[in-house]
Amino acid sequence: MMPVNSPWLAAHGKLWYDDKRYRFAWIAWPQALAILALLWFWAMPPSAKHAQWGKPMDSDARSTQLTELRDAAKSSQSAMDSLERDAIGGEALAQFFFGTLFDPDLKLSTIVQPDIAKAVGWYARGASQGEDSSLRNIALIYYYGTWVRRDYTRACYYAGKLGKGSLQGLGNALVVKGDCYARGLGDTKVDLVQAANAYEGAYSDGNARGGAALGYFYENGVGGRAKSGETALKYYREAADKGDSLGLHNLGAAYNSGLFGLQRDGGEAARLIVSALETKYEVTVQSLTTHPEIWSGDFWQNLQRRLAEKGLYNGPIDGRANSATLDAVKRLGRN
Repeated sequence: MMPVNSPWLAAHGKLWYDDKRYRFAWIAWPQALAILALLWFWAMPPSAKHAQWGKPMDSDARSTQLTELRDAAKSSQSAMDSLERDAIGGEALAQFFFGTLFDPDLKLSTIVQPDIAKAVGWYARGASQGEDSSLRNIALIYYYGTWVRRDYTRACYYAGKLGKGSLQGLGNALVVKGDCYARGLGDTKVDLVQAANAYEGAYSDGNARGGAALGYFYENGVGGRAKSGETALKYYREAADKGDSLGLHNLGAAYNSGLFGLQRDGGEAARLIVSALETKYEVTVQSLTTHPEIWSGDFWQNLQRRLAEKGLYNGPIDGRANSATLDAVKRLGRN
């Protein structure tokens, strides 16, 4: 710090008040230097002037990178540790991939044992950030209840968040979303438009059940879909051709009753219904055993014949839904 009685300070003060040119120089020179600095930066060579910032990795490229890291982590501890660091760091997609290593439905890792609690925990972290694959997997875990207690409230909560981005690969979970809105599962408010949209998204992703469910909306003209038996039949037939139980059941029912312009055909109806029973579809079992009267005698006769060929029925082929026939239906559809 300069002393108050500095000779330099005294001289500066005298010149400041007595010499206008001195005073002007002290005011003008700093401004001139600032202008010169600005012109120098402006005139820098193009290579420096246009230097690019580093760009974040493309999301598809990062997904590929994490997929490869997860695949390596199946048998490499160092790769697993690297993936875990990314997951702990908060990257949603890394949290999903790390969770898959513990998922008992996938059984990917040779390093760690399946652990549904850890899988759900990591999926929940990714889902909290809106990561679609995590939302899908955790919704399916709670919907089917294979490894945890079935919980429609949680399943519908997670499935309900799907559909804001790409629908690719989300078909099964979009069916769950459709079921939640169509059936009011987990305290979800019934909304047939939302249900139809979810099923249509699933169908667009190649999901047969989504198409079979969507056929119902066209058959009955609900959920914002125009009533069209032809369209409904298209969806039922496509789903049945893929072996979907709902598609098989609804197409079989259509042949039994002659719906959508189809000619009644008890033989074709029985063939389709047997295929539905073989998928252990409870709706078909319930329909046959609790409402046998809605199925034609021709259908029952053909069904008895098919059940007999499978060694499940040895009674008369008389087209009547007797107790032996219904017992055979239950054995095929539930055992």
